Amino acid sequence: MKTVSFLPLLCVLSGSLPASHALAQAAPNNKPFEEFSQIERDAAKAAARKAHFSSFRVCGDPGNMPFSNIAEEGFENKIANVIAKALGVRATYFWRPYIERGMTRQTFETNDCDILMNVPAGYESALTTFPLYRSTYVFASRTDRGYDFKGLSDPRLKSLQIGVYELSAVRQSLADHGVVKNVHVHEVSHDGDLAPEHQPWRQVQEVADGKLDVAAVWGPFAGWALAQGAPLTIQPTNLMDNVIPMEFDIAIGVRKTDAITKYAIENALNAHRDEIRKILQDYGVPLVECSDCLVPGPIKAHGIYTAPMVSAEELEKLRRERPAITREQLDEWLADGADVDGEFNNAVLASDNNRLEYLLGKGAGINKKDPQGYTPLTAAVRLGALSTTQFLLDHRADVEAADSDGWTPLLHAILRNDVAGIQLLLSRGANVETPAPGGFTPLSIAIEEKKYDAAKALIDSGARVDEPVGAKKITPLMIASSEPPPESRVQKLTQSLNSVEIARALLAKGANVNATSAEGVTALMIAAARDNAPMIGLLIQASAAADMQSADGETARDIAAKNGGTSATRMLDLFAKTSTK
Repeated sequence: MKTVSFLPLLCVLSGSLPASHALAQAAPNNKPFEEFSQIERDAAKAAARKAHFSSFRVCGDPGNMPFSNIAEEGFENKIANVIAKALGVRATYFWRPYIERGMTRQTFETNDCDILMNVPAGYESALTTFPLYRSTYVFASRTDRGYDFKGLSDPRLKSLQIGVYELSAVRQSLADHGVVKNVHVHEVSHDGDLAPEHQPWRQVQEVADGKLDVAAVWGPFAGWALAQGAPLTIQPTNLMDNVIPMEFDIAIGVRKTDAITKYAIENALNAHRDEIRKILQDYGVPLVECSDCLVPGPIKAHGIYTAPMVSAEELEKLRRERPAITREQLDEWLADGADVDGEFNNAVLASDNNRLEYLLGKGAGINKKDPQGYTPLTAAVRLGALSTTQFLLDHRADVEAADSDGWTPLLHAILRNDVAGIQLLLSRGANVETPAPGGFTPLSIAIEEKKYDAAKALIDSGARVDEPVGAKKITPLMIASSEPPPESRVQKLTQSLNSVEIARALLAKGANVNATSAEGVTALMIAAARDNAPMIGLLIQASAAADMQSADGETARDIAAKNGGTSATRMLDLFAKTSTK
């Protein structure tokens, strides 16, 4: 979940930053790193070299070896200690499961911790360091079996007993090659610290024990077992598929605004490269060639793939194809003391509606929040599991029940840009105006987060187009106008709409083009500050008043000139000349 601040929008009218102010602008809690100028980035690097840290608070998974555990025995724990020592502090931990759902919501945004130790480089919910290493999925098998798989089409893979993790890329790749019926799926769970057998690496142990023939797992799981003496052979899979990526760069994440912390960590990593290398080698982490990584490895890298990461549709296919959990298994688990609500949460993660229905009959709470603070409905929405969302609504899940931070299922659907989910929730009674904490409306959040398909769905569903939000009283049209000019070729590859088209939709529904914020700022002034000529053209055609002045007495043309907006200045001058003829 994101904390909505609209800070970038409110800063665009301040003009260019002189070099003397760059260090202040580079400080944490100011603006996202991607909006830093080169001057600001250089200033943050300089500040990082002189920074003094009072803490190094790590968001740690309490049960996910060999990465970390509550006893601090994982290699990520060891690396965190090296970094903390270099910064002159001791690493402390806030423990929560490292599953994708809520990764930053109950860590960064609740201010419980500051460092995510094991995230993909470029992870969109955080600002990441350079990659520490690159690793790959592998096949792990007992050495005495003598397997040497020639690829994913090896016919033996369709008959051997293979362990896979529920939502892994290697599972998708195996499924694409017809390896489905003989796989044993290790399901996502929240309790790896309390039940070590639920940790994903345990499938590797099952191979060593002869219970499985092969474990198709993330490389560090298998490497750790091998380093501990397990009789295993490990075969990388990253060269076996040219479509689905099997190798990934791993980095450290901080808040998107914490540029100084990012650079300070990178300085510590560079200074202690040999220690980091030894830790990775001691834990047997399979290391892939990587020119950008702190610790490159000997395993040949794949290079560019022909397709992006596994899509939501592919993950949904995987859920449909998983071996079903039987009622007998559920009864056995419940009889052994499993929590019915915990099993219900796991069934939501698996999008297993049959299991959900059975557990409801066993007393599971359809609106009871999971350990991450989500109701089952919100969890299903966040997964994009439309059929499970519909199932829960059919069984009277509360469509307005907020998570522990006050965010409704509709808001979560917006953050996914999930039009089908939004339409389903609205059709079942979700209020299109129920705000997020801080009073920000769903429409304002959709536009601010650049979820333009979601924004259009909300506009079409009757969301109020002139509802101001925040202390500055910013309207949806102003938020849309705060975006830089759209780069149509690039944007069309990632989404169907851009900010100008959303502004057009707002105006078509009657948005006031000359509405002013609490500081007397109009949408036209904001577009001028962003040098967004297409937006300026749209707004003026919709009767935006170019002669209106802000509280500082500046017109849109003045603001464009102050910010060096040559395109905006030319556009405004052109319209001014046209209007005088």
